[in-house]
Parts: sequence; C-alpha cells; structure tokens
Amino acid sequence: MHDLRHAYDTHLRGHLPTPPRAGAVHLPDPHLSGARLVRSHYGTHGSVDHGPLPPGTDLPALVARQRDRFEARTEPAHWPVHAHDPPALEDALNAAGFTPGPERRVLVAELSALPSVPPAQDEQLRENDRMSAQAVRELAATSGPHRRPLTEHEADGISFEHRTLALVRGTRVRAAGWAALRKETPFLVLEGMTAPRPEFLGEWARNAGPGRGLWWGWGQAQPRLMAAEVDPGAQPELYGMLLDSGFHEITTVRPHTWQPLGIPAVARPVTELFDDREHDDLWDRFTERFFFTPSTTVFPGIVDPTPSVTWPLHETDERPEHVAELDRTVRRGLTAAIPAGESLYSLDWQHIGRRYDPRRVGGPEQPPHPAFAFPDGDYHINLTGDLRLGTFGHPWESGPHGRGTLCVFGAELLAEVDKDLHRLLGAPIRRDGHATG
Repeated sequence: MHDLRHAYDTHLRGHLPTPPRAGAVHLPDPHLSGARLVRSHYGTHGSVDHGPLPPGTDLPALVARQRDRFEARTEPAHWPVHAHDPPALEDALNAAGFTPGPERRVLVAELSALPSVPPAQDEQLRENDRMSAQAVRELAATSGPHRRPLTEHEADGISFEHRTLALVRGTRVRAAGWAALRKETPFLVLEGMTAPRPEFLGEWARNAGPGRGLWWGWGQAQPRLMAAEVDPGAQPELYGMLLDSGFHEITTVRPHTWQPLGIPAVARPVTELFDDREHDDLWDRFTERFFFTPSTTVFPGIVDPTPSVTWPLHETDERPEHVAELDRTVRRGLTAAIPAGESLYSLDWQHIGRRYDPRRVGGPEQPPHPAFAFPDGDYHINLTGDLRLGTFGHPWESGPHGRGTLCVFGAELLAEVDKDLHRLLGAPIRRDGHATG
C-alpha cells in the first residue's frame, strides 16, 4: 500500500492539467518552494491541489494567498486535505473561513488487476452520444456524491483524456461512469459512477495501453494505475465493489470549501462547442443567412452583408507579428462593439467552436482568447449569437499569390476597426459586396 500511496502523492497530487481545461487557468504558487501546488480557476469556481507540503511551510500565509486570489475573482474554492497532510493545514483552512465536508476514502488499483466483466447479453457499453446524453446527465445529477460532477467533466471540453460510458439496455441507460486520464502521469481517475458496475472498470482498463483499445490518448499515455474517491457512508455498494475489484485504500481526504462575498459567474469564460445543438444551430443560421458556400474555387464564400468591408490578405500578412496585430485589432473591436455580458462565438470550419465572454479572456491569469481573424488554412468566423456583426476569414479567395480574405460586417464593429484594418491590410476589395475598383 505504501508504494501505491507514494505513486499517488508523487504523480497525481499537484498535477498540472495539460492541456488546460476549457475556460480554465492553472497556476502554481510562486512563493512555495519544494512542493507542487496548483491553483485552478474555472471562472465559476476554483480549486487547490498540492503534493506533500515541506516542513516549515507557513501554512496560514499559504492558505491566505490562495483564498485572496479566489476572493479577487469571486470564485468559491475547493481544497482537499488528506489524512497524511500536516494537521496544522486543516487549522489554517478553518481559520481562513473554509468549511470541512464529509471524509472520503482514497482508493488506488493497478489497471492490470481490474476484472474484465462483460455486460449482460441484453446490455451494451457505449460511449456517451446524443441519444444517451440526457439520460446520462439525469442519472449523474440524481446519484453520488461523485469525485467530480459530470457537468464539470463535460465543461472541460473535447479531449482525448475524458471518457464517459453508458451501460444501455435497449433504449434505456442503466448506468453511467466517467473517468479521465491524467497526462504525464501513470494514472486514470474515476470521477463518477452512477451505480456500482464493474463493467466500466474493465472497459477503461482494456482501452488503456498501446494497441489495447480504440482510445488514442489513453493508448499513447500508457497509464498503469487508477484512483478513486468514495464516501462509504453515502455509497457503500460502490465502495464494496471497488474493493472487490482490486482497489486498495491508501488514505482519506476531506474537502474544505470557501464561499466569496459576491455572486459567482454562472458560466466559464470559454465553453467549447462541437457535437451539440447550439453549435449546429449557429452553423445552420450562418449558412442560411449568408449563403455560405465552402469551396476552394467558388468565391466569395458568402454573400457579403450590408454594411461590410472585405480586405485581401497577402503573403506578407502571414508574418507572426502581423497575424498577432490583426488578431488583437479584431478582438479589441469585437469587445468594444458589444455590451458587457453578451457572449461571442468563434467558429472554425469542421473543428471545435467556442462561446466566450470577451472581457474574461486574453488577459493576465485568464484563458487564452479564442478568436482568430487570420484564416490559417480554414475558415475562421467570429460572430454574435444573433449574427448582427462579426468577421469571416476565407483562406482561398484571393488567389495563388494571396492568403485569403477577411470580411468584417456590422456597423458597430466596422466603426471600431475600419481605420486600423485599412492601415494593416491596405485598400479593401469590396464594400457591402460591391467591388471597390
């Protein structure tokens, strides 16, 4: 058991998520030396995760620094304390206004030891899809407590690391489980299971390792261990199933939570959109409104709206510093052209789209800005939800010696960027869809 706990402390605690979760930033504490501590900000809430703290750490000062950063962002905070952490850490958290929650058991298993239990003859395991997604969410919301809610697991965005499975009989979802790979560690983490079904464990283990399954990210990482957290009082059957399946209890953990004085945001700064109705609806409305015609030979790709201005992009515009200035200009204009609280959308043809709050991205200790103006090999589109203003970057329109075109539409946006884009890109080729000559 000591080896399993050592692996857990060494690799999993204080782990820096790579890549960052959608709409989140993960920051180390620059004042803490000799230990890993990651403070994660999701815009709606935050968390602290750290490895064993070195002797002599000023725990009250450490806790106060993290709490003050959450206070500055109006984010509720979650701080797990393990049984083998210094006892003074819990005292420091209590003194700083954190509230302890129910204790959970930390369990770890070797993937090779997990049983391979096939579903019953009339059941099947499948990855979560549109048909089962709502039923899975309902099961997740009415079960638990889970190590991490399914809503947060899904909000992390499209990822090779996250896997949600549904156990289905006919059209009915019987149970669901969700787990995540922790890249650059040997661990998978069981984040939630709506019922104690060992079928999920075997499927996750089968797909972890080179040549052993269809999940590219898990196979490339080659994990060897799986961790879980369970409250035996709330989920005795799940606790027993995990022990029977080869998990070993290595320690306990108690979450401590803190609430800010203000009202937290209800959405992350950035939400990824791909296989969902909001993304499809936006593309459908854009295609219908602007007669979008994806083609490498048919130009222009849209019917330019009124008002709009279309500029050509040239090889010289592809210089990194020029692309960066173009992006900054468009991002600044988009932010200034809409009222506070309105969301913007960044669409990338055949790729992941994003809904975002332009005032909560791109700054210090904020998620990267998701809007791009330069059509680097594909269509880049920036829009308001009602399509009244935005940009359309066409990667092929300007011919073999060019690098596409950029159409900017909407009176409010043009008022913000017309002069700067004329300086950056030169004379436009169309205004309101008419050639400028």
